[in-house]
Amino acid sequence: MRAGARLPGRDLLCRAGDADLAPHAVEPDSLPVSRPDASRRERTAARMSGAERILAETAEADEAAALRREVGALRRALSERDAFLAGVAHELRNPMTPILGQVERLRAAAERDAPEGRVAQGLAQLHWLVERYIRRATTLLDVSRAQAGQLALLATPVPLAEVVDEVVESLRPMAAHAGSAIAVAVPDDLVLSCERLALDQILDNLITNAIKYGDGGAIAVAAARDGAVARIRVSDRGVGIPAADQGRIFERFERAVADPGTAPTGFGVGLWLVRRLAEAMGGSVALESRPGEGATFTVTLPLHG
Repeated sequence: MRAGARLPGRDLLCRAGDADLAPHAVEPDSLPVSRPDASRRERTAARMSGAERILAETAEADEAAALRREVGALRRALSERDAFLAGVAHELRNPMTPILGQVERLRAAAERDAPEGRVAQGLAQLHWLVERYIRRATTLLDVSRAQAGQLALLATPVPLAEVVDEVVESLRPMAAHAGSAIAVAVPDDLVLSCERLALDQILDNLITNAIKYGDGGAIAVAAARDGAVARIRVSDRGVGIPAADQGRIFERFERAVADPGTAPTGFGVGLWLVRRLAEAMGGSVALESRPGEGATFTVTLPLHG
């Protein structure tokens, strides 16, 4: 055999070995992949969702507790304010009662001596001012009683025309100063089932508002029978009330004119008290108004009998 010659068997073995050692093409999807157990994943997700739920519930509980504390603090503040208003009302009103009595005696004496004299006229004006002062203090007291649920009203037969005339006469000086005339159209046969002082307060607040916001225009007070109730309307031709504000003005410490610079002075509780008094006597109050066209407040109260 010649040197360098390869044996056939060896060549075959080499080819066979090379074929065995050659790299094979392997598809990626055929490789084994380590996957977590499905049940273990579910348990982990359940633990995570449970923890998240506990955290959310804890946050909600904390928020609710904080809101309860805040509401409690606001209620205490309102209660303290109402108690303060009641105390102030008593302190403001009580000393004025004997003063009013003295003014009435002096006025009677002056009118006997010189009914048209300046002294009699001045005392008449002073009498009206003192009465207005007492009414304002009484309003504060009624607000505190209404808020505390202590507004007890006793219904009796009350002739509406008589009370309207009394209130209108007491407010004519204020209306004259504003340039407004008050027209009254109330039938004499309307007898309400209500508390007289509460009706007086309702009419006083509504007519006073008409004078304040009536822009010197005419004011009308009218009433009519409607089945078992009477509807009392107080109308003015003033600035009117936008629709967006018509619900707000029946809340406490709100005014028909939102701008403090242009709003007339007052506590901002008159219309709130009107609504509370009317509802306490089985009635209601409604408003019709457009800006620039005035306003009409309608109080509905039950008739006697």
